[in-house]
Amino acid sequence: MISRRMFMQGACGYVIGVMSVGGYSCLLEPRWLEIKNVFINIHGLPKQFEGMTIAQLSDIHHCKYVSREFIKKCVRKVNALSPDIIALTGDYVYGSKEFISSVAGELVELKAKEGVFAVLGNHDNKDVTVDTLAKKGIRVLINEHIPLYRKKDYLFIAGVDDLWAGKLNLETTLKGVDDKPKILLCHNPDAIEMIKCTGVDFVMAGHTHGGQVSLPLYGPPVVYSKFGVRYASGLFHEEKTIMYVNKGIGVSNFPVRFFARPEITLFTLQNSAQII
Repeated sequence: MISRRMFMQGACGYVIGVMSVGGYSCLLEPRWLEIKNVFINIHGLPKQFEGMTIAQLSDIHHCKYVSREFIKKCVRKVNALSPDIIALTGDYVYGSKEFISSVAGELVELKAKEGVFAVLGNHDNKDVTVDTLAKKGIRVLINEHIPLYRKKDYLFIAGVDDLWAGKLNLETTLKGVDDKPKILLCHNPDAIEMIKCTGVDFVMAGHTHGGQVSLPLYGPPVVYSKFGVRYASGLFHEEKTIMYVNKGIGVSNFPVRFFARPEITLFTLQNSAQII
């Protein structure tokens, strides 16, 4: 027989456990930034670009749940990495385009030796976002590429429109490129099924938030992707294309994260032919 006292103790323990998990997922983890260092091996990477670093910041989702102060903290963290390039992979606001002005006011403080580049996400108003970010000196790439030079050598930085909310066009994006390495910013990782056949070497994506909630021994119950959990987060190899899916720093739908910490990623490029 279970006594009333034992039952009450068990019930209290359960309630405390639920409250602890709730407090952690609502108050702690959504602000517990993780800095990930990832090496990307690119065949044929010019010697001038060996060791080049790219910091990726994704899915900021500035809204009442993701404060300007937290974005300021993230910007400071990125700048402390001293990256050569900063890549912003979409979804700057959530719920209202009115937040774009304040998030852009923080992103303007990003410092990169060779430029800050951005693409749009499915929550971004195209006209307002492009205009606001461009005024802050951030280059928004929509189905286009630019050559990035170091002395006489170069590689390509490209960006596509959003797969869901825009008009993604890889043919236009890559028109005129040659066999030099191609690095692509793309908000939604589902586009990899089209990208992997185009000769793109490295893709930086976001969108999934790593599921935002990831259960131990199970993984994310929900990922907003037609491929389910396949591209939830991390490093993937598809054909000859490498893709990294960043978990982002913001939240959507529910202001929680659980075993899916907000993430800033620092990539270091290296020539795969020189790796023993």
